[in-house]
Formats: sequence, structure tokens, C-alpha cells
Amino acid sequence: MIKRILFLIFSIIFFVFAFLSAKTPEADLMKAFINPHSQIEKNIVKLANLSSKTVNVFGVDELPLNNQDFSDILEVYREYPANFLSERKRTLLKGRKYKELENEALEGIFNPLGFYAAPIDKDPYLFATDFLMSKNKNETVEFEGKEYQVSHLKIQNTKELESLIEDVKGKDIYLTGTPVHSYFASKKSSKEINVICLISILGLIVLSKIFFRSVKVLTPVILSIFFGFLFGFSACTLVFGKLHVLTFVFSTSLIGISLDYVLHYFYGVGDKRLKTSLTSSMLTTVAAFLTLIFSNIEVLRQIAIFTSFGLLGVYLFVIFILPWFKIPEVRNLNISFKFPRKLFYLAIFTVIVLGVFNIKFEDNLKNLYVPPKHLLEAETLYQKVFTPQAGEFLLVKGANVDEILEKEESIEGFGLKDFVSSTKRQNENLALVEELYNKDLVELESKLGVKFNLSSKLYPAENFPLNSEFMLDNTTSFVMVPKKTDGSFNIADEISKILKKLRITSMKLLPLVFGMLFILLSCIYGLKKALKISLSPILGVFFTVGILSLFGVKLNLFHILGLFLILGFSLDYSIFRLNGEEKSKNAVFISFVSTAVSFLLLSFTSFKLISSLGLTIFIGVTVSYISSLFMIKSEHEKI
Repeated sequence: MIKRILFLIFSIIFFVFAFLSAKTPEADLMKAFINPHSQIEKNIVKLANLSSKTVNVFGVDELPLNNQDFSDILEVYREYPANFLSERKRTLLKGRKYKELENEALEGIFNPLGFYAAPIDKDPYLFATDFLMSKNKNETVEFEGKEYQVSHLKIQNTKELESLIEDVKGKDIYLTGTPVHSYFASKKSSKEINVICLISILGLIVLSKIFFRSVKVLTPVILSIFFGFLFGFSACTLVFGKLHVLTFVFSTSLIGISLDYVLHYFYGVGDKRLKTSLTSSMLTTVAAFLTLIFSNIEVLRQIAIFTSFGLLGVYLFVIFILPWFKIPEVRNLNISFKFPRKLFYLAIFTVIVLGVFNIKFEDNLKNLYVPPKHLLEAETLYQKVFTPQAGEFLLVKGANVDEILEKEESIEGFGLKDFVSSTKRQNENLALVEELYNKDLVELESKLGVKFNLSSKLYPAENFPLNSEFMLDNTTSFVMVPKKTDGSFNIADEISKILKKLRITSMKLLPLVFGMLFILLSCIYGLKKALKISLSPILGVFFTVGILSLFGVKLNLFHILGLFLILGFSLDYSIFRLNGEEKSKNAVFISFVSTAVSFLLLSFTSFKLISSLGLTIFIGVTVSYISSLFMIKSEHEKI
């Protein structure tokens, strides 16, 4: 009793301390896989996220206005109108086309629809106005007899996006871009997962009525899951501080294993070997997940800690807390399956052998998501009308912002230098404008009948408000170049390379994990029993790869991650079938059905990342369970 009370007090303190330390979960998909300690990969993440806030709004209707505040940027151009010149004005100044510059200034000044970025007495030739107009990103294109306009709006949060989506309803306006796809994908996935959870709960209720004649058994099951989740969350929070949302997705595996432990306890009360079976099951599964710590994948390291400590929490709950609950009446139903054993093995090995020759891999993150029809049509139309160039990224390094700008100004492409100039370029601009003033300013003053109050000074580029948009760190910026050049790279290609590297790393870890588990099982049960326990999970893993490959499914990182979970689930089935009493096969069956059905439902979700995981685990645990029926017989089980 004292041990139980001390355990509860420790757990409560542990949970409270972790929750006080918890931070908002990380939702950026790239940060789940890319090594945060690599500066190069950090830069790739930042560049990939540039588009994660931009929505392309286009159509033949009136477009929503951009709600961004550019007042601080306009103030720079208003105070330093001669420092920043468009390429066209620089060309005219270099060619000494002063009359042309004067005529354009007069035309702009007397235009009733014109506007002045800077006061006329400070900027008589409207250099600031011309510079701003040259940066206007709104485009108008005629396509199939219709005139389309496009604006590129930056979205800061979900509320802004929801407001924008509401604004365009019922109009001939289309939205494209990463934020739009993320919003609709997450909304649809949430609905699908809620439905799956509801079906899973109903399934558990049915199983409880069949095997226990009461749904009261669900109380300790739910409490064990909740306790395990808190234990895993608390440990992971204290180790990593900020968790990724994918860590929570993978933590659903705790549900199946928590159910296993509670059911085996109820069915195995009185069995002297129950505690040994529970302990060995916990140790082997924890060992499988802890191996992932040695991967170089951030989300895998988080999953390793979360799941390992979660399983430890469930195990401790069963050992210390579950004895306080009344043991429900269990029904020992005679569940039997009749399969032609030789035919079963023949089918399994045929699929594995044929599948090996058809294995293909998919490492493109874009292919893990299939957009809804209306978004796909909008993307297709946007590509046809505006033919946007994906472009390449070129990193520019320098000791400071001014040095970086000097380098950028010799590069053809889009970057910070399109908004602010280096000290060298500002000096050139001021010299060109000064010569214009000496030659033409008096004549312009007489034509307008005003006296200009001009001043020239350098603007410190390191203070420019847009620096944070282009500077990846204090010494690195980026330029988008229109075509491949020396040193440039494509973001999509780089991400694909990273995902491929992570997939290969995971594939290499898999046999290491199994080898370590086999050694651990051999130490607990001996070599012969360890072999019996291991065979069915191995068949499940190989068959899953074979059948997916045979049906032309290209394996991605999430298929491979699912194989780790197959090992964890299937080893439990084998351990409890081998060491439990005859009635323990009922607990194994309930556990298998609940796990298989849950992941089968997940395989139908629209988000391929989740469906890949669900399909992989469903196939693997099903084949592993059926294999265990042939390969493993308990000493107490009637053959």
C-alpha cells in the first residue's frame, strides 16, 4: 500500500512539473525530420517556410486588399528618395536623359490620379514613387478571354486565413498556396480522426460486452491509456521542451499496448508467470523504441522517449494501481481459426519473394498529400494563367548586411537588394542624382514655381525593416535566381534528398532493433523460445513490404516507421501466447482486433502520411497474429 501511495505522489509531482514546462507543440512538418543542429538544413527549413505564409489570391473579381502594414518601409523611401532608384531611372541618369526625366516628373506631378511616395519638395523627380511602382507585385494577365489579377498575401495566423476564405466565397476568386492546403488538410483530417475514434470506442464497447459482459472494464483501460500518455508526455517534455505534433500522432500506439497490459492482467490473475510476461513485453517494446534515440531524426527521438516512458507508465499502472480495481468476470470463449497451414506459408513466402523484386521508394514530401478537387483545380488554373517560376535559391554570405547587399547587386535574381541598396550603390545613386540636380533642377523649379528643400545622406542598410524576411542569420541571405547557377539549389529537391537520407537511416536501424530485441529475448527466455517469439513479427514485417510492393505502392518514410510499430505490437502477441494460460489467447485476440481495426480505419484517411502508417501496421499486425497461431502454442493451451 505504501509503495502505491508513494508512486501516485511521485507521478502527480512529475505530471505537474512537466505541464508547467510544456510549450505549444511544433506544427512545422520539416522540423520533424531535418536535423536542427545542421546550419545548412536550418536554412533549408527557413526557405521552405517562406511559402508557408503566402497565399496567392487571383480571379476576375475584385481582390481582397493586403492587410500588411508597410508604413515603416514607406518611411524609409520617403526620407531617402534619391538613395534607391529603379533600374530604369538609373539607366536614364547614366545616359544623362535629363529632359526625359523632367517630363516624366511633370507628368506624374500633374496627374490627378497619381500619388507621391515622398513630398515633392524632397523628391521633385518622383524617384521614390517610381521605385515603389517598380516593386508592385500585383499582376494582370489575360487568359482565354478573361482578365485575371493576382495578389500575394502574407497570412500570419489561422484567423486571418479563415477571414480570407470567407471573403472570397461566392466570388470568382481562387486561393492557392501552402497555408490554404494545410488548412483544409488539417480540417479534414481532424474530422476523419474524430470519426475513427468514435468507431473505435464503439468497437471496444462491443468487445467488452462479448468478453466481460460489462462495459465497466473500460474504466481501467481508459485510465491506463491516460496514465501512460501523461507519463510519456511528461518525460518527453522534460527532455525536449517542445514536442512535435507528429509525436502525438505516433503516440496512439500506446492505446493498443495499454489495452494489452490491462486485458492480460484480468485474464492472467493467479498465473505466476504473468508478471514475468508483462515485464518482458514491456522491456522488449521499450528497447525497440529506445533504439530510435540513436537516429538523427528529431521526431523519432521524441517518439522513442514518449512511447518508452508511456509504456513504462502503463506497466507501473498495471502493477501498482490496477490491483485496486475489482477483477471483472472474464469469459473464456473458444476462439479458433482454421487455415490450411501449408497454403498460408506458401502465400506468405510467395508474396515476400515477388515483392522484393518490385520494391520502389517515394521520397517526395508533396506526394504524401492529395489535395481536394477544388484546390487542385485552383492550382492548375494558377499555373496556366501566370506560369510562375519555381526558381532556384542562392545563399549569399558576408560579414554584414552591407557586404551581402554588394554581392547581391551583382546577381540576377530577387532578394533584399531589390528593396534596399548597399552603401556603394547608394553613393552611386546620390552622385547620379546630384548631377541631375546641377543640370536641370533650376529649370524644374521655375516650371513648378517652387523652391525645393533637398538633402542627401546615406541610409544604414542594417536597419531596413525587411531584413528579417531575407536574412537567414546575421551573415547569410538568399536570392531567388530564375535558373540554375553555380551554388544554387532547388528547395523541393533538397527536401527530397533529406527524406531519402532519413528513410535509409530508418531502414538501417530496423535490423539493428530486431537484433537487439532477439538478444534481449534470448536472455529472458532462452534461444529456442526467443526464436519462436521473433518469427511471426519478422514474417509480418517482410510480408507488409512484399504486399505493398507487389501492388505498386511506393514505400515512403512513414511506411518504414510503421515497421517499427509492427515489431512492438507483434512481439506482445507472441510473448503472451507463449507464456500465458489457455484463456490468455482471448486477451491476445481482443488486443489484436482492436489494434488492427483502428489502424485499418486510419488507412482510409485522406492524408497520405497517416494512411501510409495505418495501412502498414494493419497488414503487419494481421499477418503476425495469424502466424503466431501456427507457430506458438502455450504449454497450457490444448493443441
